[in-house]
Amino acid sequence: MKIYPKIGVDTIKFGMSQKQVQAELGAPIGKETTAEEDIWEYANGVELAFEDDRLSSITLSDEQQLLNAKPIVGISEHVLQEQFPAFSLDEDYGSDGKSYYDEQLEIMAWVFDGKVFNVVVFPTYEQDE
Repeated sequence: MKIYPKIGVDTIKFGMSQKQVQAELGAPIGKETTAEEDIWEYANGVELAFEDDRLSSITLSDEQQLLNAKPIVGISEHVLQEQFPAFSLDEDYGSDGKSYYDEQLEIMAWVFDGKVFNVVVFPTYEQDE
């Protein structure tokens, strides 16, 4: 799948309704509802979060994900820093991993055991005036 920063992944775009997403991807294999959001899981390593029935974030854990035509999931932390230098260390959770964030692209990469195990793609958020 191709990642389009701040827009979505392949044909899935931020702001789509649950009905629109289901028309594109079919029914999810799992669903979870929290007070803030609905989370849909798909077999291809895609997890979609919806707030008020609108797609608000996309988590990708399959190694077929491409950012700027390069794989990003499954690469080493060193390769992440080398190929995607705009990602800066956001948090170091010790044995629980690290998060790297690219503020320009609105993408977070989660590293565990020295390897990127998923990325979270976010839309552009409007700044409060």
